[in-house]
Amino acid sequence: MPIPNAADAPLLVTDADVLRRVTDLVGTAAVVRQLWMMFVDGDCRQSPVVMPISDIPEHPESGLLDGLAMVLSGLRDELTTDLGPGSVILTLERRGPDAVLPADREWRRALALTCDRAEMGLRGLFLSTDAAVRRIA
Repeated sequence: MPIPNAADAPLLVTDADVLRRVTDLVGTAAVVRQLWMMFVDGDCRQSPVVMPISDIPEHPESGLLDGLAMVLSGLRDELTTDLGPGSVILTLERRGPDAVLPADREWRRALALTCDRAEMGLRGLFLSTDAAVRRIA
């Protein structure tokens, strides 16, 4: 899914900027469960590609996390600029209550470890539910 006018999109400098972008692009949950990836370069400019991974399991699985680590590792150099390294914004979308559930916390830990393993900065980890979008890490 491309971002309309990606070159004109405001930079993602603050945490509030990132939350606003996730809210605008992902919004409240519309599917049972999926993971969204957005990439930010070292200049705080979001890449024009937004990548949803659909039908993810309720609990993290090693095969999925290994594949994600490989993708993130492969993009690390492309996102680095003269101003610094790039990063990823991850959003776990799931239908249901707004509360952070045990499975959400399990995903939060697994995704943070995956970013560490890939040596990719994590700009933010968000939860999209039926009611709202909120930061969970």
